[in-house]
Amino acid sequence: MKRGAEPRAAARARGFTLIEMLVAIALLAVIALLSWRGLDATIRGRDDIASNLAQTRLLGRYFSQLQFDLTNLVTPDEVFGPPLRIRPNELVMVRHLGVGGGPAQMQVVRYQLKGRELVRSASQPLASLADVEDALQHMDAFARVVVSNDARTMQLSVWIPPGGWTTSQTVVEQAYAQFLAQHGISNSTSIGVPVPRGIRFAVTMGAPAVEYVRTIPIGQ
Repeated sequence: MKRGAEPRAAARARGFTLIEMLVAIALLAVIALLSWRGLDATIRGRDDIASNLAQTRLLGRYFSQLQFDLTNLVTPDEVFGPPLRIRPNELVMVRHLGVGGGPAQMQVVRYQLKGRELVRSASQPLASLADVEDALQHMDAFARVVVSNDARTMQLSVWIPPGGWTTSQTVVEQAYAQFLAQHGISNSTSIGVPVPRGIRFAVTMGAPAVEYVRTIPIGQ
């Protein structure tokens, strides 16, 4: 009985064959490759999330600044005309600017999609209407902040009661002209006059493209 068991024990002691070793190595290589791909996907996903969060925070500050600017928009009687202007990929406005305890000043602000750049630019403090007119002619010289280099589209609409949303600068100018003709100055009797009351600002960013929309009331 002992002699019959010895060959089987010797066979078990021989270990793995070359083919078995190659198969094991191949399996380990496949497992390592799959693990690496999973780790790489996790890292890429984490980086994408961090990038998207940073972009969202920047865009949130951009919209917050837009809301602040619109809250401080001058009235049409202060500039004898429309204090805001919409064009394709561009919003321009004239706003009040408080500098310390000094006299009231104004500032021209432009929100713009230039190529793929989402930009806010602003003039220096302006003390007179002549300064405002000059600034409007030299907006490319304004100090600028680029919020994103991956913006795709910008769409602007203005709310004018009772008609609703419009993308026409002509309609905006007509509303302000009617206000000036009927009231001349902003006071309690001008409340409810059909002048622009809100801005809808939509921008598409990233790949795949995501649209961000913000509706903001206009201070009057």
